[in-house]
Amino acid sequence: MPSHAFRIHGAGCGLADYIHGDIDFNAPRIRPYHSRVPGDGGLEMGKVSLLGDLLLFAADRRAQGETLAADWESILADLTVPGAAPPLFNAGGPAAAALTSAAQLLRPSRTPVTYYAISGDDGDAARIRHTLAQTPLDMNCFRRRPGRTASAHVFSDPRADGGRGDRFFIHRPGDDFPIEEAFQGESFFQAALNLYAGTAEVPSLHRALPSMLQKSRRRGALTLVSLVHDSAAEKAAPGAPWPMGEGEAFPFIDLLVADEGEIRGLAGLAGEGSPARSLEACVESLIARGLTSIVATRGPDPVYYRSIGGIFGEAGGHAPVHAGLAASVLDRGRNPGDTSGAGDNFLGGLMADIIHQILADDFYPKGEAHVERELLEVSPLRLRRAVEFGNLAGGLACLQFGGIRLERTTGENLARIRALLPQPKPLGRPW
Repeated sequence: MPSHAFRIHGAGCGLADYIHGDIDFNAPRIRPYHSRVPGDGGLEMGKVSLLGDLLLFAADRRAQGETLAADWESILADLTVPGAAPPLFNAGGPAAAALTSAAQLLRPSRTPVTYYAISGDDGDAARIRHTLAQTPLDMNCFRRRPGRTASAHVFSDPRADGGRGDRFFIHRPGDDFPIEEAFQGESFFQAALNLYAGTAEVPSLHRALPSMLQKSRRRGALTLVSLVHDSAAEKAAPGAPWPMGEGEAFPFIDLLVADEGEIRGLAGLAGEGSPARSLEACVESLIARGLTSIVATRGPDPVYYRSIGGIFGEAGGHAPVHAGLAASVLDRGRNPGDTSGAGDNFLGGLMADIIHQILADDFYPKGEAHVERELLEVSPLRLRRAVEFGNLAGGLACLQFGGIRLERTTGENLARIRALLPQPKPLGRPW
């Protein structure tokens, strides 16, 4: 039977998303804002640019005789299609959107999912809370403090990546609230799984990440870390490995989820002129630093996964995206949407399947908040299965606008994924 003892508690980036559809990244008015060198603050498809860095980039290009706007409102006018409809609003962020997806997928099994964070008290915060209140996500630990909430403008280009579509983000940081206020007491660590997602966009949490991971481990929670492009680290030390907070984090991560570019950043190979190394080689360099399991997303290409032990045992390989979903994404006339929530929903689906595996296996006692690591060493979780489930969740998210799809009925999103899973073969004698 499903049990309330199992919980997911997550922290990290949550923000207001303003989604601009159908822009052309290579349009003449946008091309001057393209990045020249990684980390220079310019726009790169698939990556996050900080608003302050973009304004400095524009000022530097103007000093060199180029014509770029001087303020955010004028830059925004250059990036959007004249006469376009106002951007769509959605709650987003690698933590908030992924946890919401997991909460929806786990609601039929009565597994609570809680978001630990702090927002400001402005209009963006009110709209985020209004959106999340329509989902099963537990927001009792989503604190509100005076100040400004982080936001992002998401620009989707349906022509990018061979017609599959891609997007870039301009992130406007909110106030750096003391994250300790969101973790009053010990409740965050009383969970089967602790998620830390997009912490590079939450500076106070990112600095504390190694110590938080160690505490999660001591309290018995499984630890999952999901990255976001670390613009600040790339700018501060081009070509150097991105730091994972203040201290060593890798030995305390049960599973790291990142895209190929982020893994190269962690390996110190994201800068201009970096030596060409395969994704597999970059992963091995992180394993050498203490990581045991990793999932590397690659857009429409097969997901690479690797585990050398820990909760997933020995595993490795490539998991392709669902062919039918990939074809649907290419047909935007029939299937409007964007890719802004693909990674977040992939992560939510992956977490949900990890819990599904624990609940379905009678080997794991269901009356405790945690799963004993000794049991996981005897009967490891199946990483390939979790990745395939995540692939379906991420693919379906490309057929919607934004990271969060509000369900009309309980279990709706879970049913959509299960309809795409391979069906078991019928029993009996074949004809």
